[in-house]
Amino acid sequence: MYKHIAEAFVAVAHAQRVTENICARVQDFCQSTVSVDPDRLLDFGDGRVIIRPVDEGLLVHVSAEHLVIFYGIRALLEGSLIKYLPRAEGAIEWLPADRAPFRAINRHVADDGAGKAKCP
Repeated sequence: MYKHIAEAFVAVAHAQRVTENICARVQDFCQSTVSVDPDRLLDFGDGRVIIRPVDEGLLVHVSAEHLVIFYGIRALLEGSLIKYLPRAEGAIEWLPADRAPFRAINRHVADDGAGKAKCP
C-alpha cells in the first residue's frame, strides 16, 4: 500500500465542526471525500487522510506512496488547522505509524508516563 505513514493528535475544541471545515478547505485538492462515521476519508490519489473527531480533538492519519506527496498533504492539513490551534500549542507532533489507523497514536497515549491522556 503506502510506504510513508504518520499520525497525530491535534487538540481542538468542537472537533466535529473543525473536521467539516478542514474537509471543505481541502476538497479541491482531493479526488474524493467520504464519511464513514465517525471518520472522514480524504483520497488524494497517491495519498490519503483519515480524520477522526474525538472528545478532545482530532486524530489524523496520513499515508502516501511518494515522500513529496506525503509532506504536501501534511502541509495542506497543517495550514488548514493553524487557525484552530491554541497559540501556545506550536507545531503538530507527527508520529511514525503503520497501516492500522491510529495504532501508533494510541500506543503513544498509553505510554504517556504523566497519566494524562491527550485523547481517548
